[in-house]
Amino acid sequence: MFGFQTVLQNGRNWQDAATAYGQMWLSAGEVIWLRSVQMMTGTMTQAEIARMFIEKPVAFAQAAQEAGMAVSLGKDPATVARLAVSPLSIQASTNARRLRS
Repeated sequence: MFGFQTVLQNGRNWQDAATAYGQMWLSAGEVIWLRSVQMMTGTMTQAEIARMFIEKPVAFAQAAQEAGMAVSLGKDPATVARLAVSPLSIQASTNARRLRS
């Protein structure tokens, strides 16, 4: 039978996973908007264009690796989901912060 602590921890894990997904989507939307403005105004650099294509496979490979490790270690599904989205969220947040300045 599950104890109360286990139920609370499972709920917290799902909350953390949902928060990470939400942060990723907000940051991704901001990055798309900022890059679209750069494209429309002609201020996007060649380095930024290259970064747009290079960053995605790297982030998704890291996400797959972290999720795979979590599954192989027997982590719960919410932890796997949080670890899978973490590299994507970090990359999107970093891009948004960099493009804002």
